[in-house]
Amino acid sequence: MASGTAVAAGSDQLIGVVDVGSNSVRLVVFTGPDRSPTPIFNEKILPALGRGLGERGTLDPEGVEAALEAIRRFVALAERMQVTALDIVGTAAIREANDGQAFVDRVNKDCNVSMRILSGAEEARISALGVLSGIPDAQGVVGDLGGGSLELVTVEKGTVGPQATLPLGPLRLTGLSHEETKALADRLLGELSWLDEARGRDLYLVGGAWRAIARIHMSQTQYPLHIIHQYRASTEELSEMTRVLARQSKDSIVRLAGVPKRRLEAVPPAALILRRLIKRTKPRGIVFSANGLREGLHFDILAPDVRRQDPLIALCRDMGLRESRFGLSGDDLYRFLNPVFTGESAEEERLRLAACLLADVAWRVNPDYRGEQAFRRILRAPFVGIDHPSRAFVALAVHARYEGHIDGPAVELSLPLLDQPGRQKALRVGLAIRFAEALTGGTGRIDSLGELGVEDDKLIFAVTAAGRPMLGEVVTRRLQDLAACFVLTPSIIDAARRGQAERAARQRG
Repeated sequence: MASGTAVAAGSDQLIGVVDVGSNSVRLVVFTGPDRSPTPIFNEKILPALGRGLGERGTLDPEGVEAALEAIRRFVALAERMQVTALDIVGTAAIREANDGQAFVDRVNKDCNVSMRILSGAEEARISALGVLSGIPDAQGVVGDLGGGSLELVTVEKGTVGPQATLPLGPLRLTGLSHEETKALADRLLGELSWLDEARGRDLYLVGGAWRAIARIHMSQTQYPLHIIHQYRASTEELSEMTRVLARQSKDSIVRLAGVPKRRLEAVPPAALILRRLIKRTKPRGIVFSANGLREGLHFDILAPDVRRQDPLIALCRDMGLRESRFGLSGDDLYRFLNPVFTGESAEEERLRLAACLLADVAWRVNPDYRGEQAFRRILRAPFVGIDHPSRAFVALAVHARYEGHIDGPAVELSLPLLDQPGRQKALRVGLAIRFAEALTGGTGRIDSLGELGVEDDKLIFAVTAAGRPMLGEVVTRRLQDLAACFVLTPSIIDAARRGQAERAARQRG
């Protein structure tokens, strides 16, 4: 699969990426909606190809054999999975090693593939695309820390700016003292004048060693949601934590929760590099991205119109279409509720649409557990393009759609993530969906049944002739619940008579 080859929207093909890095070799196979791919297979090993590269100038001999064995397995797996397109790329260690091309030639011959080596500039660009694929509104600096290098690149309004590749990967720093690493990082970062323009914006972090630091921070702050993507931490907290981690021994790191055993040696140098980067860029905040090079390779081959899609809405729409019982469209439901939710921001409208698209995700579950299941599934789903408070909002809204409330132990996990106004808004959205679902029984053509609206202090449902037989005790009660949440009086009126009255009023006017 050649980078830059467009993939048609809506295709069912599987796309595989083998990322041969300085420390790890990983296969990821993506499926699902094109704009928001879901990894259906993800496996890695850590052969540390770049270990000792600075001293020898060649790849680690044991790492070479381990990496070849892994690539053979990954190619065979891709064939069994009927992966349509498999992209195999090498990064910093292979790019810089004297025997890097020989390794690539051996892979291509042994596995009958076309592995390619990414240049430093291309690696930085693709890593930035990976971040943009999952955080479309990212503005600031992307830092992708691999075993052999640190890629830095600016992003703003969906575009990639200046970039650099620095020899600051943890495997490259083996043998350097703390002070030597600090001096090297400060010198190299100081040479990048374009970093000055990114000061005060966010710093987006990619890479396994930095993800380990995120897990440590989550553990120490008792953060309720262990999802790396779009986990946000304050600059001050991470600056202080990395100051401590940078001087910790391997024995001390192993006692910290959340650190994979094979990342233990990488954490101190990764912490030191992050601390120097924070000092250089003075970011507004730190955002961790689960998307990086592999997702960037996928994003790079999408057609321009597909790239412009909202990744959250694309995945929610796909889930909604697959999960809906009788065909009530989440888009139709969203439009039906619009008159009740006037004055929303663009982001509030977007999250309400996501909740509407996911309104039927738990119908297969036992009725006593539908709310809890919907909440947990949405809160922990592989969504991108959504931060953690917004995850909690959508999850609470769909919980309320099933349960009629947002109370109880099932949803306590979300409470620290969302403020009281946000929880109240989620309840309103959930109760509105609950009313609509009761009215239609989950079937389509909701617009033919009537219109919702707010007039003065009343929540009005103007019912049509087609909608009149759909009324009943459950529908009336749920309209009352929705009105109470808005502090309004519920009212059901005849749509035809209302129309006649409005026409008469216009004639008199």
